[in-house]
Amino acid sequence: WWLIRKEAVAPASGDARLAWQGGVALLFVSLIFPVQFEREWITLGWAVEGLALLLLFRVVPHAGLRIVGAALLTVAFVRLALNPAVLEYHPRTQVRLWNWYLYAYGITSLCLLAGARAVQQFTETLVARVVPRLLYTLGAILTFLLLNIQIADYFSAGPTLTFSFTGNFARDMTYSIAWALFAFALLLVGMKAKVQVVRYAGVALLLVTLLKLFVFDLANLGPLYRIGAFIGVAVVLIVASFVYQRFLRPEQRG
Repeated sequence: WWLIRKEAVAPASGDARLAWQGGVALLFVSLIFPVQFEREWITLGWAVEGLALLLLFRVVPHAGLRIVGAALLTVAFVRLALNPAVLEYHPRTQVRLWNWYLYAYGITSLCLLAGARAVQQFTETLVARVVPRLLYTLGAILTFLLLNIQIADYFSAGPTLTFSFTGNFARDMTYSIAWALFAFALLLVGMKAKVQVVRYAGVALLLVTLLKLFVFDLANLGPLYRIGAFIGVAVVLIVASFVYQRFLRPEQRG
């Protein structure tokens, strides 16, 4: 504020002094957020700080703010997605769904997606175009991880989280249904935004889901249940085909 009033510095100028002052101020604000500055709270603090820097970049378009903000969000993603110890931060409780996975992974995913949206309008350089795509990708991956972690937690027994994709029909079908719904969401987003990579990712996930369904889920079913499952798969494929044609080729309607 002092720089703007006394030095007549315009925020839109991208002045480095404004960028540093704003970045340092947001750093201390984000440090207030963690009640317990360890484990997942460190990750959440970095995710919030990264999003705040990207939002500040919209006001003070200094390239350093975008790079540091994207880096902090990427580090937050790595800590949750590529760190096996994160699942041992807290013992499992009897509370399903409304647990620490939800706020740790959920808030970080929202920060990634919101950060991507905040800077997607800037396309002046290669880095400017890559950053939102990277953050959208990381946000989608982390959301998918959260979906699988919540399913695993719901069906796990004992104090530790256990991932297993065979031996329990209810759990196996829950994974398959969740993956199919997530694939449909990717398809819709990809078609709506006209982004081929997202659309292809949705198709690939749907194919993986169908492969899992045929190879693993249906292996232990009786003949009558298999017939019902095949009918369900046929319905899913018909709906997917209809949605694909409906959104991908709107000019052919009517």
